Amino acid sequence: MRTAIKPRIADGQRAVQPGDGRRFGTREAILATATRSFAERGYHRTSLHEVAEEVGIQKASIFHHFASKEALYRAVLAEGHGEGEAIIRRAISGDGSWWERMRALLDAYIDLVAARPEQTKILLRQSLGDAPEGFDGGPDSDRLLALVTSFLSEGQRAGAFASCDGLGLVLGVMGMIVFFFTSAPVVASGWSAELSMEGVEAIRRRVTAIVERVLVQAVRLP
Repeated sequence: MRTAIKPRIADGQRAVQPGDGRRFGTREAILATATRSFAERGYHRTSLHEVAEEVGIQKASIFHHFASKEALYRAVLAEGHGEGEAIIRRAISGDGSWWERMRALLDAYIDLVAARPEQTKILLRQSLGDAPEGFDGGPDSDRLLALVTSFLSEGQRAGAFASCDGLGLVLGVMGMIVFFFTSAPVVASGWSAELSMEGVEAIRRRVTAIVERVLVQAVRLP
């Protein structure tokens, strides 16, 4: 069963509306607004004053929850990594076959990127140096990569997947999915920035077909 895809937030639409900090919980509202701001403006151009204004609170109220802008940035990333780790663990620890779990993992990651493109954009900005000085998000990323590459290696040892460069494949697939949802609208004018359900399913088919071609054995896929 496919994971439900959450509606995407259109450009210029607020992730939360003024006053949502009082309705949904101030900390959660700050995180939601900061996530959108870090994605759209980057770390250095994000203003805590603007974040507070959009949430509907005073700037000083942010410091009751986060000691600094860097602490807020780290909390935003931690939330994203936590969500990513949860969907990876659910997919690879299921009761299905190796191929069923591999497809479930692809489905879950595609759905996550489609539903939460802001987290992906933040990581892209981070890769270009738009992050707090001295920030190192390597340990969290390494942990998630290790989960997936270990699953792939175990499947290869079990004879379910063909031998290949596991890390290279994982990074390539991640890059392909991220490209479809972030960069494709920029480099291909015919690509819609607001992907429809049909568009997401087309991406799913393309990515799954490529992974199957790389990992297929001589036996027929289950």
